[in-house]
Amino acid sequence: MGSELRKKIKINFCDFPKTFDIKRNEFIDLLSRYYEVEFSDHPDFLFYSCFGSEYLTYKDCVKIFYTGENVIPNFNECDYASGFDYLNFEDRYFRRNYMVPNRSINDRTKVSDNLLNRKFCNFIYYNSGSGEGAILRQEFCKRLMKYKYVDCPGKVLNNMEAEDLEPRFGDWIASKTEFLKKYKFTIAFENSSSNGYTTEKLYQPLQSFSVPIYWGNPLVVRDFNPKAFINSNDYDNDLDAIIERVKELDNDPDKYLAMLREKPMQPNFDFNQQEKFEKWVIDIIEKGNKPFNKDPRNWGGHSQKIYDEWKMYKNIFKGNFWLRRKIKRGYVKTYIMGIRVSKKKLSSYV
Repeated sequence: MGSELRKKIKINFCDFPKTFDIKRNEFIDLLSRYYEVEFSDHPDFLFYSCFGSEYLTYKDCVKIFYTGENVIPNFNECDYASGFDYLNFEDRYFRRNYMVPNRSINDRTKVSDNLLNRKFCNFIYYNSGSGEGAILRQEFCKRLMKYKYVDCPGKVLNNMEAEDLEPRFGDWIASKTEFLKKYKFTIAFENSSSNGYTTEKLYQPLQSFSVPIYWGNPLVVRDFNPKAFINSNDYDNDLDAIIERVKELDNDPDKYLAMLREKPMQPNFDFNQQEKFEKWVIDIIEKGNKPFNKDPRNWGGHSQKIYDEWKMYKNIFKGNFWLRRKIKRGYVKTYIMGIRVSKKKLSSYV
C-alpha cells in the first residue's frame, strides 16, 4: 500500500496456548504489512483457538478459529476456520497441512549405500498417555525391541542420554532432525488418528532420510507418497505385521534404499499453501466486520447465559460437556447429556 494511509483494524486473540505471544505471531506479521493494527477488547476480528472458551464472551465481531491441534471447527460458533480435516464450506474454511515442507524434501540425490551403516531405530516422545497413539506406540516399541534394540532418548521409555538433543523449548526441531539422521528407522506414531492430521512426526524423519514407521492419519497418502514410508494403515494397524515389514526392509538393502529414494510428497502436493492461507486471511479482513448468522434459533443466547452463570458460580459447580447445571428462578437444574435429572434450590449449594 506504499505511503498511502492504511486502514485501521481492531483485533484480539484468545484461547491460544500459553506459549502464544499475542504481540508477535504470524497473524500480526501478516496484518501489519497491510493495516494499522489496534488491539481492542471490542475487536472487529477475533482470532481464537481451542484452549478455552473466552471467545464466547466476544460479541459483534468476526470470529476466526485457528488450531494446531486435532480439533474440528464448529461453524455454529465461528465465522471462519482453518484446520486439518477435509471439509468443504465455501470460503469460510481453509484446509491446510500441519506443516508445509520445503520443496527440497523431494530431493533424494543424497541417498547412498552409506545410509545402510546407521543405527537401527529411534523412539523420541514426551507424551506417554494422551491419545490412543501415545499408548499404542509404546506397545509397538516394546515389541520391536524383541527384534533389535531401539534407542529411546525421550521422556517415554527412556533408555539413553542424548546430549545433542536440545530441550523441547530450545532449538528442538533442528537438533532432532540431525539426531534422526543417525537411524535407519524412526517410530512415527501420532497421538491420535484423524483424517488430514499429519504432524512433524512424519515430516521430520522424511527430511532426515530415516524411514518413518507411521501410525495416524487414515488419509495420509493424499499428501504423502505411500512408497516413501511404512504406513500402518496398509497393515490394518496390525503391529506384528508392521514389524515384519520393518524386518524385511532392514534385511534387504536394495528394498530399503529404494524406499529412501522415493520422493516423500505426492506430485500434486501444494507447496504454496502459506501464500494461499495469507490471502484467505486478508480476504476475510477486506470483507469487514460482517459476522454470519450462525445461530438463527438463538441457542447461543442460552449458551452464553449458562457460561456467565458458570463463571459466577464456578467454585460451586464442577462438570464437563456431559454434565451441566443451569440456574433459573432460584433453582439449580442439573442436566446429563441434555436430560434434566434434578432440580434443587440455589440456597442449598451456598
